[in-house]
Amino acid sequence: MTLKFRIAISILTVAVAILAGCSKEPEKAAVTVTGPAGMTLIVDDQKAINTPVTFMLPGGTYLFKYHAPNHERKWETVVLKNAEKRNIKVNLTPETAAVLINTKPVGAQLVVDGRVLGTTPLVIEKVASGKEFVGQLRMRGYAEREVKWSADGARPKQVMIDLDANMVKVEFLSKPPRAQLTIDDRVVGETPYRGELTEGKYKLRFELAGFLPLEQTVSLSRGENFKAEYVLASLPGGISISSVPDGAAIFINNQKRGITPCVLTDIPAGIYEIRAEKEGFDPVKRKVEIAAGYKDEIKLVLLSSTGELELAVRPVGVKVEIDGKLIGVTQASQDTKAMTEVLRVGNLSPGKHLVTVSHPHARPESRTISVVIEKGKLTRPKAIDVWIANYEIKYRDGRVEIGKLFQESEQSILFEPERGVRYEVPRSYLEYIKKLP
Repeated sequence: MTLKFRIAISILTVAVAILAGCSKEPEKAAVTVTGPAGMTLIVDDQKAINTPVTFMLPGGTYLFKYHAPNHERKWETVVLKNAEKRNIKVNLTPETAAVLINTKPVGAQLVVDGRVLGTTPLVIEKVASGKEFVGQLRMRGYAEREVKWSADGARPKQVMIDLDANMVKVEFLSKPPRAQLTIDDRVVGETPYRGELTEGKYKLRFELAGFLPLEQTVSLSRGENFKAEYVLASLPGGISISSVPDGAAIFINNQKRGITPCVLTDIPAGIYEIRAEKEGFDPVKRKVEIAAGYKDEIKLVLLSSTGELELAVRPVGVKVEIDGKLIGVTQASQDTKAMTEVLRVGNLSPGKHLVTVSHPHARPESRTISVVIEKGKLTRPKAIDVWIANYEIKYRDGRVEIGKLFQESEQSILFEPERGVRYEVPRSYLEYIKKLP
């Protein structure tokens, strides 16, 4: 009995029962079928139904046939009970096929996602239908080629690729020649080098004693003749320079390079003039030859080009300057025979220098003398005495004077308001006598 006939009988029976007031026919089974996209369902060889679908069937045994694009067909016997609710989820096996990848000539590697699958001719099994695959064919001496393949149903398939030769004639030169040449970390010989390489990118390295290694990257295209010359740079030389005394500025060919002691390691091979300079000393020059890759040592002795000055300045507390630069303030001498310590100044350039002494209570407040310094000699000019007021007196009539107090008694004082002028002042004339700070 066909499905359509069964359904018709069922409908008719229900209608008659309703009209006749008879009891209801048993409730049908509700069937829901789902599966891969595009799947169709045939029940007992009747018309195909697109899934997903839900339909009603009387209880019984049925043959369900499933089919979806790029999947193997499937048959299933389904037993339904009246009033049953059945969900059927169908899993179909994808169709696969074998694909033969071949090349002319054979022996190329097939690489997919960085992984080598094998060499041609190569059979790839279980290729899923409906999906395209991409790989690269690589073979030394030939250009890399892209290959694509797919499967149509379960039928085997063959893909044939012709490879193109990609050899490049090369000539690598160096200046100077006879440098060891390494290509992609493989030593191939000395320059000049002539040979053949396949198309692609290469790392070149040139090495020669006395010269810096040189690395270059080249990209070669098939069919071309590639020729290039590479110039090697000399290894820098080195030199260690010291001086007596230390701290001299070092100039190489008039360019300042450091302060002694110093070591220089980046000087190209050649002949250079080295000059040492230090304040207070005569410059020293020397010519040296620096060899590539070697380090030399030299010592430069500098002779003093200055003189010294010894100053005796009195009294204590006087500020002393030379050429406007403060040298110091006079201090009490540890030697009881002298009033102040002697000031000694070195590294003075030969020639005239100005010595200025000053004190806020001096008359005049400051004065300057000239001294002449000779190279390599110690100059001792005459002692400098600075007249400094140490007391302030005020007369009863309101007058105020500043000067030196030499003597005093109960009746009078001996006062010097300026250098060389002294007079006696009765105490009865004075309001006060005050020592200056």
